[in-house]
Amino acid sequence: MAQQFSLFAEPQPEPPKPVGKASHAFDPSTLPAPAKLGPSTRCFGTSSWVYPGWDGSVYRDVKAYGPSSRFTELCLAEYARDPHFRCAGADNMYYVKPASRRGLLRKYASLLRALAEPVRLCPKVFHELTVSRYTPQQLEEWRLSDPINPHYLDPVRFLEEVAAPLQDELGEYLGPLILELQESDMTEPEFCRLLDHFLAQTRKSFSGDITVELRTDFHLTQRYFSILSAHGASHVLNAWTKMPSIADQFALMKKTAEHWPVYVIRALLRIGMRYAEASKWAPYDRLQQRAEEVRSDILRVLRSLPTDQCSYVLINNHLEGHAPTTVAELQAALFS
Repeated sequence: MAQQFSLFAEPQPEPPKPVGKASHAFDPSTLPAPAKLGPSTRCFGTSSWVYPGWDGSVYRDVKAYGPSSRFTELCLAEYARDPHFRCAGADNMYYVKPASRRGLLRKYASLLRALAEPVRLCPKVFHELTVSRYTPQQLEEWRLSDPINPHYLDPVRFLEEVAAPLQDELGEYLGPLILELQESDMTEPEFCRLLDHFLAQTRKSFSGDITVELRTDFHLTQRYFSILSAHGASHVLNAWTKMPSIADQFALMKKTAEHWPVYVIRALLRIGMRYAEASKWAPYDRLQQRAEEVRSDILRVLRSLPTDQCSYVLINNHLEGHAPTTVAELQAALFS
């Protein structure tokens, strides 16, 4: 196994060790918030942040939080104080529509409000809008009865149940919205027709950053990129088991437009690796295997962008085993 990269730019004061019931009194918002690494336009983060396996790296003492529910509720405050992170993937918004999570979103905003350098949350859009046909496993897990989803790319539901509550509750802490469109056998013309309609309607009242992540390689066409460009949306450069490399996707983007409103990179899996195989690395407490080709592609993209061009890089534990270490080593290579 590879040696883990140090995650702290400088030694940080240790919080007092809790004793007995006093452990519940630990408040991560009292921790120091050192300056972030690199320019503000280079936003690095991870896919979600609630990982007890990051104890001793991102989190100084997970046990100090007390019950696991309290760690889940408050650990964003400690994550956001790490100098390596300017953003985080809010993947939990994929499973429950934000309209029913306003209280949680307000909690996130309150935890971030005290920071001099804000961390922006990049929510995955609720699955009811991004899955055209549910798999048998999804039907069982989410207690659904019909595999055909009638609300796929529904602009009205997107605006009312996703965009509006996210914008209302997170405000300045809202980063790009990520439509992770599940792999499907839909024809490319039909897919592009639906996407064009969705973006045309949503842009009438939502001006925030919308990004689209494909899982179907034959949907990755110049027509697709032209639709995104026409509506001020962007493509998510994603490392995924069945998708072309980030470098190949970036080359296709540049054929349509030299500059895009925002660049989002999501490094999730190496090409050919199964999700279940990478899940064996849980609890994700150390680097397991470097994905050198993915790292190289990420650095190549970022180095080619102007310094004032906003970019987000979200790393998943499934890429190498410990997303915070991957982030730290990418930053060391980029900012040195």
